[in-house]
Amino acid sequence: MENQRFEIDNHMDDHVDEQIQKCFDNQMPKSFFTFAGAGSGKTTSLIKALTFLERQFGSDLSANSKQIAVITYTNAACNEILRRMQHTSIFTVSTIHSFLWELIRNYQSDIKEWVRANIASEIAELDSKQSKGRIGTDAYRARATKILKNKERLANLERIKRLSYNPNGENLGSDSLNHNEVVKMGAEFITFKDTMQKILVSKYPILLIDESQDTKKELIDAMLTLYKNHKEDFVIGMFGDAMQKIYMDGKDNLAACIPADWEKPTKVMNHRSATRIVSLANAIRKEVDGQRQKARSDAEVGTVRLFIVSSPAVKATVEKKVAEIMAREASDDQWLIPEECKSLILEHHMAASRLGFEELYAPLNKVRMFDTSLRDGTLPELSFLSNIVLPLVNAHFNKRDFEVSRILRRFSPILDRKSFTSKKENQSELIQIAANAVDDLLSLWNENRVPSCLDVLDSIKTSGLFQLPKRTDDILANPDPGTLDEKVCALRAALAAPFTQLECYASYVSGNTQYATHQGVKGLEFPRVVVIMDDEASRGTWFSYEKLFGSRNKTETDLENERTGKDSSMARTTRLFYVACTRAQKSLGVIAYTNNKDAVKSTALANGWFQDDEIIMVD
Repeated sequence: MENQRFEIDNHMDDHVDEQIQKCFDNQMPKSFFTFAGAGSGKTTSLIKALTFLERQFGSDLSANSKQIAVITYTNAACNEILRRMQHTSIFTVSTIHSFLWELIRNYQSDIKEWVRANIASEIAELDSKQSKGRIGTDAYRARATKILKNKERLANLERIKRLSYNPNGENLGSDSLNHNEVVKMGAEFITFKDTMQKILVSKYPILLIDESQDTKKELIDAMLTLYKNHKEDFVIGMFGDAMQKIYMDGKDNLAACIPADWEKPTKVMNHRSATRIVSLANAIRKEVDGQRQKARSDAEVGTVRLFIVSSPAVKATVEKKVAEIMAREASDDQWLIPEECKSLILEHHMAASRLGFEELYAPLNKVRMFDTSLRDGTLPELSFLSNIVLPLVNAHFNKRDFEVSRILRRFSPILDRKSFTSKKENQSELIQIAANAVDDLLSLWNENRVPSCLDVLDSIKTSGLFQLPKRTDDILANPDPGTLDEKVCALRAALAAPFTQLECYASYVSGNTQYATHQGVKGLEFPRVVVIMDDEASRGTWFSYEKLFGSRNKTETDLENERTGKDSSMARTTRLFYVACTRAQKSLGVIAYTNNKDAVKSTALANGWFQDDEIIMVD
């Protein structure tokens, strides 16, 4: 009888999936927002909904050339959903940027008109600020540069036949749109163009949005407008949790914006974490929205510990000591193996300093245009070195000749399939040219030398071994630094770093190290987690663990934001703390670097986050 009660308890959220499926009823369709906290099986519910839709409506959708659209936050999430659904053609699964661009890309005259008006508006705004600014300041010069670039772009716009956009690239060409433009434009087209609304509803009668709390607010607003105008023949389904909103461009107070006539199914189980971790998560969000989760009846108790450390401490030593203590406290020797634990840091540069690629990372981190591509590994120059050159070098030094040959045949223009097969009489000569180019490249490592990334690019440019990213000539040139583009300057400085740093960077962005950011692991889970709270090393102002733990006073801006109901650094940090802690399945160590150890302990106890015997002061 007891086992039966446990079984029922662990399945208490099953009704949510049934509730979602009823929303797709042809006679009475209803839009919905599914609240799904950490570890509740949000993705499972999404997949079950898609499976149901394929079974019930797949044939009709295919026959009428309609699809179900699924918008997710990352390419990785897209790929995971597509994998689980076996790439079924009735689903189009895409990121926000990809979805919007696919929707609007063929309306080039509308796009060009929008861009023209948007650039003119930006110029007018900059001109207004410039008229009030002080001549000679950095801000004045920066605005002048932006005004000039905008005017040049406006003049060039008339000569461009087709504007382009790559959701996964940098979009550097004069005919390219940037990421923000596509989101803003796409959202405005949906909101204000009746034709666009009808096209969207006709093509995608059902649209599901994953991680809706972090979906661009412009798109959420556009979808709510679309729903208002087409609620009879269009279903929007959102999955999310306001407590896990950690990006600034998501919709504030999303739950309060959901129309009253939507269904609002709620999942209360946490299938991921040990009981103690679930109770910590409940305590963290207690003062935010009061939502509580239940751990599985068969979940282990788990272990949580808070380590309070003076900021000047040698962090590598502290973090090694923490792992040793956690191994003892949790009775789990896997804590002693770095690869078996996930250490969550606030910003990527903290991983760069710990893993040894700071010289490569720091110059690029200063260029705002590189924000996304630097963090996900898609910056062309780094991607080229990481995905082509590094595997070639590793294959050579590990004596995997077949792998070297495979890389050359796939990527080297010297052995390009078309030219190679058309020159049968010279094939042996081409193979020798490629082999010599490889030898020249690998000679950079002779006598235990470590070449810089610039050395590697220079060798490849000389030999023609691979097609290089288009900015390489500018990066390798040596003009007056004052004449170089900001991005090229940053790349030149970064690529002067040793090639070993590129290898460390590549391991980090591919998720093959113990470190990740608090934000970057949303949706993931790990048996053992260390949450590193270190405001001093973060260099940012959006989050403050010192404020959250009472060792630093709130600013006037914080207090004003709280009074007026605006998002504040305290609120953002609370949500981030929740997300980071709920990644842990079995055991969790939280390290607080601080200048006021007593205040941190006092706050942790007063808030009910940790018990006295769970707090360890580290010298």
